[in-house]
Amino acid sequence: MKLLRRAVAFVLLAAVSAVVVVVDRHSGKESVGASSAIVEFAGFPQASDGTRISTSWFCPGAAAGDGISSASIVVVNPGDADLTATLNFFSDSPSDAETITVLARSRKEVDVLRGRTVGVVVPVVEIIGSIGSVEQELIYAAGDVTSQCVSQTSSTWYFADGFTAEGSTQRLVLTNPFPETAVVNVSYTTTNGRRTPASLQGIILNPRSSRSISLADAGAQNEARLAVEVVASTGQIIASRIQHYLGAGRLGYSTTVGTPMPLRDWWFTSGRTGASVSELLMVFNPSDSPAQVNVSFFGEGITNGLGVDQTSTAAAPSTAIDIPAGGLVAINTDSLADLPKGDHAMVVSTVNNVPVVVEHVLSQRVGGSSFTAITNGIPGGLVSQKWRVPSGLLNGARNALSVVNTTGMDGTFTVSASGPGGDVELPLLVDVVLGAASVISIDVPADVKDGEVTITATVPVVVQRRTTRGHGLVGFGIVGALPIRSR
Repeated sequence: MKLLRRAVAFVLLAAVSAVVVVVDRHSGKESVGASSAIVEFAGFPQASDGTRISTSWFCPGAAAGDGISSASIVVVNPGDADLTATLNFFSDSPSDAETITVLARSRKEVDVLRGRTVGVVVPVVEIIGSIGSVEQELIYAAGDVTSQCVSQTSSTWYFADGFTAEGSTQRLVLTNPFPETAVVNVSYTTTNGRRTPASLQGIILNPRSSRSISLADAGAQNEARLAVEVVASTGQIIASRIQHYLGAGRLGYSTTVGTPMPLRDWWFTSGRTGASVSELLMVFNPSDSPAQVNVSFFGEGITNGLGVDQTSTAAAPSTAIDIPAGGLVAINTDSLADLPKGDHAMVVSTVNNVPVVVEHVLSQRVGGSSFTAITNGIPGGLVSQKWRVPSGLLNGARNALSVVNTTGMDGTFTVSASGPGGDVELPLLVDVVLGAASVISIDVPADVKDGEVTITATVPVVVQRRTTRGHGLVGFGIVGALPIRSR
């Protein structure tokens, strides 16, 4: 057991302390962690613990006419003073805008579609002088969706997972929030290699507008493996994905902002295996050099083939897996380790310094129905001791919050809910013991009120949550919490 813990501690330390290296396939230049974009992990969901002059939040958007009952953004103000925010709504028509006030320690929901019955609307929120945060929520018969928003644009965006099999639809949404024109090139990778259709090159994005693109119409039809790369040759943009799964082992709906850059380490806290479960790690290598990755698993009874005692909570890394240059590999977690049936956490790490993009795909059949949950990984560089859940937690939900200890040291964490009188620690969720290199899933107390939730730990952790699909549907969605970073 000591040998295992020592090995795991080494793996974890390497995962969270490695220098971030990003290879630009277009320029051939290498950028090391000294640049502000890399140090600050621009374009990834995160929050600040200090008041800034202003903070922008870019959300994935909603498609009118998709059968969505409602689409809204939730603007949360955990501070002691009222918050002022300017909301812009971008589409293929002139943008719409409004200014709102969110009272101290409260939240406000704002409609996104604004009466539209066709087209995609992308909300962008600018918060003035506050530590507020934003999430997007959709009410939809195929499953309600909570999505993260990001606080910076980028010239590159990546999606490791895509799916157009058996009539499933995938839209790429490109948003230019600035007053200058942007020019964008899109390529995609399937099991047959990389393609750059002429229709996806030199796309003109008008100022302050959004554009929706069907990947099936661009030639990516009936694809079960579909990675996408978006490069703005002029300007900075937001790229997001609207995905409707209709068959071939997947069912559900999701909206997700892309990943702005490949990295060396990706964390996931809400994995699952079982007789009716399909779990894949989609790994996309957009660089011109081959990558090698391994996967380490965390959870009670996980051994990865090693002889350990019953108190073991972590596994040694898997054998290195080759990811070809420009390639996309689907890793079936069942093939990597001796995983007991149930929940687990994992970290995907490169072993040869070539960064990759990773998404987690979880599909499960329950009774006569099924669901699919997709989530981006959380970068190792964003591991934090404090996390926020802007839209809160559903009271009474089971296994709603998953927390993994990324260190070889024992620690604790406390969950607090924001209310009119300030943060209040939730009963039974104070100083929860979190062993070294372990993961815990917690139930939400039945009397939790609507509002932001904060997780504070004594050691660096990673936090994701499971969200309800509503409408009596089975399963859940998986959404990361926001790491809080000091500025």
